[in-house]
Amino acid sequence: MQESDLQRASKILRTEFGSDWKQIVQTLGTRELTHCVGQDLTSFMAFPERAEGGSNQWRGNCSPQVVAKLIQFVKKCRRYEKNKDFLFLDPMSGSGTSQDVAEELHIPSVLYDLNPHPPKGIGNWNALKDEVAHSADLIFFHPPYHDIIQYSGNMWGRPHEDDLSRCENYEDYIEKLNYVIKKLYFSLRQNGYLAILVGDIRQKGVFHSIAADMLHIGNMKSWIVKGQFHCTSSKTQYSGKPFIPIVTETLVLFQKEEILLVPFSIRREGIFQIQEQDSIALTWFHLLRMTLEQLNGHATLKQLYQELREHPKAKKNKNYEARIRATLYEHADCFLPLARGTFRLKYR
Repeated sequence: MQESDLQRASKILRTEFGSDWKQIVQTLGTRELTHCVGQDLTSFMAFPERAEGGSNQWRGNCSPQVVAKLIQFVKKCRRYEKNKDFLFLDPMSGSGTSQDVAEELHIPSVLYDLNPHPPKGIGNWNALKDEVAHSADLIFFHPPYHDIIQYSGNMWGRPHEDDLSRCENYEDYIEKLNYVIKKLYFSLRQNGYLAILVGDIRQKGVFHSIAADMLHIGNMKSWIVKGQFHCTSSKTQYSGKPFIPIVTETLVLFQKEEILLVPFSIRREGIFQIQEQDSIALTWFHLLRMTLEQLNGHATLKQLYQELREHPKAKKNKNYEARIRATLYEHADCFLPLARGTFRLKYR
């Protein structure tokens, strides 16, 4: 569709529906993704209209519809499992959105928050030090996204040392976040659900996916992508190198199917030293191409022999020099001869 057609359509809709036209279009445009095969909860969420509940003035607040969809889904699951009792828990309740939703759906709920005087629920609850005093069928955990929005000393009261939005660095944040996730998971009833809503962040050009970096615990039931609307960052002007704006959040849903067995996975990081290590996946072609890149795209055979003679591949092959020459000629479309015994990369 051409830009002129879009501009004409938006003008017609604005005339017909006034200021609501954009939310109508956004809702219609995502309808096939958010409702599928008779289900109201899919792997994609989009709520252009926030709906009633909590306070939209509370930075980082969650749409009431996210909480409502989760409660309705888990309630169906619990009925299917013939469980009659139900308790909903929100351990970082912010402006109290969860309680408003629970009351609307006639669901018993418990809310905690570090804020000593929260709008709703139990205040002065420290996720790093205090016990979870309730067992729940559904725990909805919406933690701070590291220090993107600082809460203590900003949204309420004084700065608090155990505020997850005031961690020393991202690694410290993930470590503390994982501790809280374990604590919450242990508080679930059998077959209960832990829903964790987090976002991706970018700090000083470094991208972090909290959902990918955090602890995965229990049996993962769904990885839900949620569209973000009306974000403060969307109005910010950026300049410099290209980047990909973050316009989604991730809701990961885990179930506690076993009582005393806890399956989990956690991201492991490391560095593979190409110059010093070998791998079945690392071929001579890859090794030569990357070595040439390191040498600014061109090198003599003598330089390549020198660079690679201590590599594990060379040590396992007494004819490694011949292997280097053969690889250069086998991939003549990538390694171009400049002069006798000198080669360069085609794309350099």
